[in-house]
Amino acid sequence: MMFIIVLASAKILEEIMIRLKLVPVLGDLLAGIILGPSLLSIIKPNGFLNTLATLGIILLLLLVGMETDIGKLKRYEKISVISGSGGAIVSFILGATLGLIFGYNIVSSLFIGAILIATSVGITVRTLLELHVYGTKEAYVILGAAVIDDIYGLLALALVYTIARGSGGASQAYTIFLAFIGLLVIILVFHYTSKHIKEVYRVMKHLKSEEAHFIFILIYSMVVALAVGMLGLSPIVGAFFIGLAFSKMPGVENLREKLSTLVAIFTPIYFVTAGLMLNIRILHVDLRSISIALLIILAGFLSKIIGCGFILKPFRFRMRELLTIGVGMVPRAEVATIIAVTGLTAGIITQEIFLGAILLVYTSSLLTPILLKQLLLRKR
Repeated sequence: MMFIIVLASAKILEEIMIRLKLVPVLGDLLAGIILGPSLLSIIKPNGFLNTLATLGIILLLLLVGMETDIGKLKRYEKISVISGSGGAIVSFILGATLGLIFGYNIVSSLFIGAILIATSVGITVRTLLELHVYGTKEAYVILGAAVIDDIYGLLALALVYTIARGSGGASQAYTIFLAFIGLLVIILVFHYTSKHIKEVYRVMKHLKSEEAHFIFILIYSMVVALAVGMLGLSPIVGAFFIGLAFSKMPGVENLREKLSTLVAIFTPIYFVTAGLMLNIRILHVDLRSISIALLIILAGFLSKIIGCGFILKPFRFRMRELLTIGVGMVPRAEVATIIAVTGLTAGIITQEIFLGAILLVYTSSLLTPILLKQLLLRKR
């Protein structure tokens, strides 16, 4: 029943957003805010919904991988590394500086910097797909930069966990070691799958069931994505690279069509769950906390627009393309929330900083689709 309520609410609000000429993902986020503790308190985040949400975002990035041109992705490899690195470095410096200006100690300031690092491109990717502009060079740079950004986000998470626990460098080194093992797994699986894709297809052709091909790829992708997640990286990175490996397989168009149906069902759950996590009622608000929150939000936007977008000016991108890349890298979600909760629980950051982090997650999630739509539609 809970699944039906969540999905029905998401689809109704998606339809309203489309009629208002806004992107549908805003309807999913709004559904979560309405159903969750902020307003009606009908639905609470739980293990079942979180599992469906994880499934939804993995399916989305698997589909994105299948629709990606490997040649174009490689063409923008260098630019993506510069964009992802620039965004992470500028975010960290800007966040830490902001903390020091407001009188926080160095550890609290480092936490603010860490909160600003990690991008969550799920909303951006879905917006690009909905606007039918996924094949643009901006989209490929964003996707490549997001992979680099995910690594920086993991390193930041390892750092703040170490600080919060008061543990030595061994714990941090072990976390980082697992991350690099995860990267190695992704590279090896991607290389093996890409190299033997024709053999895999020949084997699947002997299967009698029409759906067997699709089920095999689905299970294979889930296993790899979850294994990567267990090693510390985001499972969606694993899902994307597996989709990329299958993108050149014969008959992939049919697989994409079937996958699109599952994405339409499960991916909205991910964004609804994000809305459920916000509880406006318990936020402590005063003039100082509002000021800090607004500056954290501003820093969150500017750091990615400058660090991911404007840093690419020497590569002959137009201003609108630079803004599109920068805005596309703005959303923050899971990692930013985890770092903020870790810092608050350990007593390292204050409620003021926590409020700013949570509001950044939601303002970036709500404004990014709107800004991207304006930038991309005007480009047309």
